Parts: sequence; C-alpha cells; structure tokens
Amino acid sequence: MARPLSTEARDKMLRSAQTIVRERGLDAFSVEAVASDSGVAKTTIYRHFASADELLLAALAATVREVHDVDTGDLRADLVELMHRYVAMATEPGIRRLFSAVLQRAAGDEDFGRLQQGLVAQRKLPLRRALQRGMAAGAVDATIDIDTAAALVEGPLVARLLHDRTGFRPGEIEQIVDLVLRAVAPPVPGSG
Repeated sequence: MARPLSTEARDKMLRSAQTIVRERGLDAFSVEAVASDSGVAKTTIYRHFASADELLLAALAATVREVHDVDTGDLRADLVELMHRYVAMATEPGIRRLFSAVLQRAAGDEDFGRLQQGLVAQRKLPLRRALQRGMAAGAVDATIDIDTAAALVEGPLVARLLHDRTGFRPGEIEQIVDLVLRAVAPPVPGSG
C-alpha cells in the first residue's frame, strides 16, 4: 500500500519553487533546483507533480492571492469589486514580473501554454460567474459569449498593468466597468 503524499513536503516544494522564481527568475527554475533548495527528493517531487511545468504552475497559483466570488446582487458592484481585487493581486511585489515571464514561456511552449490556460481559466471563474448571473438577470445580452464578455472586462486591466505599467486613477475601474456594461447590455427593443 502506497504511503499518502506528505503535505509538509508539498509545502516545502511550493515555497522553494516560489523563492527560486521570485529571486532568480523563471530560467533558474527546475526540479533539480527545487529538490536542492527544499531538501525534498526529486522522486518525491515527481510523486506530487507529473512534470516540472505542473510544479511551476502550482507554485505560481499558490503565489497569486485567490480572488473569490463576489455576489452582491448587483452586476456593476460585483464587477467593480472583482476588478479591484484583480488589480490588488496583480500589483503585489514580483507578480507582474512573474506574469510576464509565464506569458512569454507560454507563447513559446505549447504544452506549457495549455497548462497555463487551465490556471487562467480557474482565475477567471469569479468573473465568469458574475457575468453569467448578469446574463440570467437580463443585464447582459444572452447572445454574447461569456468568454468574450470576460475579455472585454479584463482587457483594459491587462493592457494597463502589463503593457502600460501604470496604475489606475480613482474612479477609472468604475468607468471601465460602465463602458463594458454598455457594450454587453441586451439590445433595446425597437432600436435595431
């Protein structure tokens, strides 16, 4: 009978992987480096993670603060709160550099890109749920693809944080949400 996987060893691996990526960069990351840094045997690491990429993404997922669902009963309020939470998460020290490195790696490595997309999809769940609730309440056009609507919300945030590298002025997130809500609103009867 196989022994249960140690949560203590897993925590050591994740902490070590996070430290390596944060302090030395993505290029310094390897299972060997994690084993050496954490004191956990490579065989143990591979019992927890099928590949170095899975370990890396698990470490990154653990690094990034979880954004939980928001359901105030008001789509605008939900989106504004979610966007503030995403911005707070994305502006934590070192996170922007990690995001950029992961995006660059995903662009050049198809297998890693697929794994990274799974992580992104999980991070988007609160946003998708808010938009789905909005659709059910009639505030979002039911013919719009949820992923397209989510991209409309996220696009300005990604552009500002990764490309422009600037923050948001007071009230700007609210303005972005208002513009998105106009874009995804159901058509007004008789206006088409």
